[in-house]
Amino acid sequence: MAYTPRRQPRRKKKKRGALYTPLAFIIICAALIFGMSVFFRVSRIEVVGNAIYTDEEVMDAAGIEKGDNLFFINRFSAVSRIFSRLPYVEEATVTRGLPNRIVIQVSESSAIAYVAADSLYWTIDRNCKLLKTVDSVEAVGLIEVRGITPISPAVGEKIAPGEADMPKVDYLTEILDQIQERQMTGDVTWVDVSAVSNPAFDYLGKFTVKLGANENTEYKFGMLISAVEQLAAGDRGTIDLSIDKKAHFSPE
Repeated sequence: MAYTPRRQPRRKKKKRGALYTPLAFIIICAALIFGMSVFFRVSRIEVVGNAIYTDEEVMDAAGIEKGDNLFFINRFSAVSRIFSRLPYVEEATVTRGLPNRIVIQVSESSAIAYVAADSLYWTIDRNCKLLKTVDSVEAVGLIEVRGITPISPAVGEKIAPGEADMPKVDYLTEILDQIQERQMTGDVTWVDVSAVSNPAFDYLGKFTVKLGANENTEYKFGMLISAVEQLAAGDRGTIDLSIDKKAHFSPE
């Protein structure tokens, strides 16, 4: 009987590449992290759009300094700090510019009106954010807000009159926004939101404007402008914008 040698099973060669691949990936990641931590250091900080606050005040509020790592800066936290520390800032963004630049863009609020609270006058912007306290002389030229009183007012906070009166704040915000957008600030003396279902304001010193419910505010202001253009120079009275989406004029 012939002897047939048994074939030895072939040993599978270990794929060394399979071991090196994850190791190489880890090394590359570590090198990238090391490179990012060593390089890309902030050497230029630009502040754009500021007029009330200095560059240094904005940078300090953001908490960003030269030498910080460009990629490790938390931009959202920086913006949040700006809002909390600089009440006149209305909008803020922080952007990176390779290899070493940070740009802080801000848009600042302006006082458009004032509201009385605890025997003090508080200036507010068009978003009803409390900016600072002023005396009666400093309040001249600002719109007087009637019918709403802030509870525990604080700089940088929005007017908080209590839950029942929050609809007044919402409506007042829309009214002030339209007044500022249409450059009517110098033409309005007071705004009364005592009746949130039908707030009123003085316009041009000769018209009392009634707005009706909080809806189509932008459209109503457009109607107001058109109605006034059609009136005679000596006309005085009430312009009611709350009826049938039309402007109704009642002379004095």
